[in-house]
Amino acid sequence: MSKIIPIAIWPGGLINCFLIKGDQKHILVDTGIPNCEGRILRQLKRHKINPDDIDLIVVTHGHIDHFGSAASLKKIFGASILAHKADEPAYRAGRADVSTMKVNKPQWKLFRALVKDQRAKRFTPDIMLEEGEEYDLSSWGTNGKVIHTPGHTPGSLSVILANGEAIIMDMMASGILLGGVMFRSRIKHPPFHDNLIELKASFGKVLAEKCEQFYLGHGGPVNRGQVVNYYNKFLNDSA
Repeated sequence: MSKIIPIAIWPGGLINCFLIKGDQKHILVDTGIPNCEGRILRQLKRHKINPDDIDLIVVTHGHIDHFGSAASLKKIFGASILAHKADEPAYRAGRADVSTMKVNKPQWKLFRALVKDQRAKRFTPDIMLEEGEEYDLSSWGTNGKVIHTPGHTPGSLSVILANGEAIIMDMMASGILLGGVMFRSRIKHPPFHDNLIELKASFGKVLAEKCEQFYLGHGGPVNRGQVVNYYNKFLNDSA
């Protein structure tokens, strides 16, 4: 059965990506900031994962802390990249689309100004999902699927596994600062969202899958009760 293994890009859960470990083949979900290939490869080695056994990279959305090393890791693994067409302009440009980075608190404007000109190696996804499309991962050795969950960005994706685990990345966050470090059970908005109305609908879609454990790009993991509370309280207060 497939299992999710966190891969730390920054310590304390500040920035996470994830390995979906299968019986034979594996999937990497997100690739962190630019130039962190070595950091990821060292952690794969600690988990006894052969890079040649990673055939698919899922890029969940077009922010540079999630796709920054995708082009380099694609070459190292010889893997295909799956992403959503709505965020393709960011991947082709090698930079985030700042128009979708609407700050959730005024203090994040400074952070947006710092990251808006950051660059990563450009790439074109090999597999691109369309609006509302789902993608079955069984052909990649994983009992699960990728679903379109817009709101954080127009092309945000989530991964739903049959074992009750889900990777929802930046749909929500936990902890302090960017996420993690301390108070990891404290739920909060991530720095940016594109559309809170779409995000609420995406949470409804994710919760309908009956998952119990949710992995985040910043902070986490969190349980179903924490996700339901965020959906019922924080999103309703914000929208």
